[in-house]
Amino acid sequence: MDFSLTETQELIRASAAEWLAERSGPEFVRAMAEDEQGYTTEYWRELADLGWLGLLIPEEHGGSGMQFADMAVLLHEWGAALAPGPLVESSVIAATLIAEFGSDQTKSRLLNGIASGESIVVPPSYIDDGSDATITASEKGSDWVLEGNARFVPYANSADTLILSAKSKYGDMLFALDTKTAAGTLTLDRVKLASGVPTFNIELNEVVCPEDALFADLAEGLEVGQFARYTGAMARAIQMVGAGKAVTDRTLEYVKTRRQFGLPIGAFQAIQHYMADMATKVKSAQLLVNRAAWAWDNVGNYDSSVPKAKWAANTLMPQVCWTAHQVHGAIGFTWEHDLHLYTRRVLSWRADQADTETARDWMAGHLDHLDFQNDGEED
Repeated sequence: MDFSLTETQELIRASAAEWLAERSGPEFVRAMAEDEQGYTTEYWRELADLGWLGLLIPEEHGGSGMQFADMAVLLHEWGAALAPGPLVESSVIAATLIAEFGSDQTKSRLLNGIASGESIVVPPSYIDDGSDATITASEKGSDWVLEGNARFVPYANSADTLILSAKSKYGDMLFALDTKTAAGTLTLDRVKLASGVPTFNIELNEVVCPEDALFADLAEGLEVGQFARYTGAMARAIQMVGAGKAVTDRTLEYVKTRRQFGLPIGAFQAIQHYMADMATKVKSAQLLVNRAAWAWDNVGNYDSSVPKAKWAANTLMPQVCWTAHQVHGAIGFTWEHDLHLYTRRVLSWRADQADTETARDWMAGHLDHLDFQNDGEED
């Protein structure tokens, strides 16, 4: 299977690497980690002008209608730069969820805004089948009233629309809540995370949603939740590998210039072994995320390669970061060095969308569906 980049993908990669190096350097990443919004409005508008926010959105709704393998190229560079902003949340998870399952009215209302950068749509960090939902939905005439809370929602303070799951007497439902027009009380409480990404717990008190805010009835289609979880897991895996590749490249440059005993430390065999180990881990995970992106476009949305990719990224990329700290020595553990930015983000991403145990459970679930053939012999 050939995973080499197409001409279009190479153009995306080169332009993304150049733009992010200029606009999303370490100083900007540090500043945005302390910023309430987590990114700047000007920065987000530039992303929209580049067309990145609409890569996965159909052309009839203002996007480019590209495949996930194309977005994967951008996500790799996005992870390598630790670029801030709700690209994954709004332009990947929410956009694909709406394009796949949303009504024509919902698509028209939300997708054009996502692509243009005028709207940000944020799903919860973990959309399940509703079994963990602490939000309840009750009817009030033709409207719905939401009560309860949602936890660990990234960029909730920037969202024009929140996609929320809730329990009702009819089953589990999904709502696209317009935060600007919804009546009732919507309270955001920021949760301080090591990643620096602005994340909030949301409390809803008698929040009234119009009938057209009902996005999907999860009781009739549990695949909505699975779709969102697999999309988020794959996107995070790609970002983690991008970050791991950046850490490896930066460490390689360091061992070429850092001298000890009159020689670059890269001349010592122990350091060479460390570098080979890091490169091997990144290459292994890269192949799995490439396979997952290809399968998403060509096999189906729930291919087993997605949990494999997230499991590999969760397992290998933290090891890459810790090895880089060892190679850098004391300087690599200081607050002033950029390496800790990558370590903090990778460790946070490891728990996001699908942690290691969840990814392993997903892989086991795929094994349950295999049709094993018995050779006729008794065990």
